[in-house]
Amino acid sequence: MKLTALQLSAFNRPDSLLVISTYPDQKTTHTGGGLATYTKNSLLAIRKADPLRKIIVLANIIDEPEIYLEKGILVIRCWERSLLHFYFPLTKALLKFDQVKNILLGFEFAAYGDLFTTGLLPLYLTILKFAGKHLVTVVHQVVADLTDLAIHTGIDKNKHLNLYNRLLTTYFRWLGFASHKIVTLETNLADRFNEIVSDHKAIAIPHGLYPKKAIDQKLAQKRLNLDSKNLYVLCFGYLSHYKGSDLIVKAFKKPLMAGGKKVRLILAGGENQTQGQKHHYQRFYKNLYKAIDNNPNIIHTGFVPDTRIKTFYSAADLTVFPYRTFMSASGPLSLAFAYRKPFVVSTALSNYSSTTFDLSIDSIRKTIKDALSKKRNLSQLEKLSQVMATERNFNHQGSLYLSLFDNPSPAPIATVLN
Repeated sequence: MKLTALQLSAFNRPDSLLVISTYPDQKTTHTGGGLATYTKNSLLAIRKADPLRKIIVLANIIDEPEIYLEKGILVIRCWERSLLHFYFPLTKALLKFDQVKNILLGFEFAAYGDLFTTGLLPLYLTILKFAGKHLVTVVHQVVADLTDLAIHTGIDKNKHLNLYNRLLTTYFRWLGFASHKIVTLETNLADRFNEIVSDHKAIAIPHGLYPKKAIDQKLAQKRLNLDSKNLYVLCFGYLSHYKGSDLIVKAFKKPLMAGGKKVRLILAGGENQTQGQKHHYQRFYKNLYKAIDNNPNIIHTGFVPDTRIKTFYSAADLTVFPYRTFMSASGPLSLAFAYRKPFVVSTALSNYSSTTFDLSIDSIRKTIKDALSKKRNLSQLEKLSQVMATERNFNHQGSLYLSLFDNPSPAPIATVLN
């Protein structure tokens, strides 16, 4: 669809909302990474809360620059992940919407480019602040110490780790200064951010979800050519070190039995797009493939398109999240809630459940076996998902985001959520 200048100008108004973020491919939701997916879902919730609100998304270029309307949201794909191709086209686009005061920024490390490009972002946001913009930053990752993320980030933890930690603290403080409000996707992350920056600018709007209806499990397994005599554990999402993708693969190096049935792992995920060009990540990914190759206990799907997500979650008996550290809310875990699937997590995610395992292979295997061996255990885990699905419904969250712009002093999040 080619939009006229008159149509575009209709979005240039003071009460519009301008969004800077990665964004999924047109007519999809689960492409482009977790930040892209979350941003689109959040904006759909905002649109539902206020259908008349004009929303503009300044998004990443996928194949070529383009402008289109999707579900009433104006999407302008205008920037790429590099210094010159991010700030210059972004500034040009912002100037076209000079009447818009409210900006929502989705922030995730590596979303906008390399270390230098990302490092300049707080300075750029400070300029926007002094230009009179009202900026709310949704911070997807809050990390105070990079020790557990050294391999994921490619940092040698024996060299300069303390320096990187100090720089990270400074970065978050500057990001907080530039923003009128910081939103995190879990209360623990908001508390962590407030401790880092020594104020109470961060609030939590827990990672939302749209409740989903699963299909019959045997039908789903049939569609995926799975043997219904087996039990299936699903580990969903982009493969990475901090998510423990290598740990769950090691846990299924040997056969696992539960309740007299063979347990197989469905590793449903592919290469992380924001990390894919980095040498340390390519090395991790290559080693992971070697461990998966020819293992009869593991089914590796690669990237799962939107149309197949429901089938994989419906086919699973249990979902597992072996994260090494808690630095951001988990989109795949939110999908487990949405489909009301039983789940187990590592101790790093113990804020979600009391059924946890440590990062040893024996502990992972034992927890999975215990959960699958008793129907009572699975039933309790399923009920927990049902509770989370009700509490985190995206349909209740659009108004929370709007309140951050429409109210000069938003109520504390404990008040808002109740």
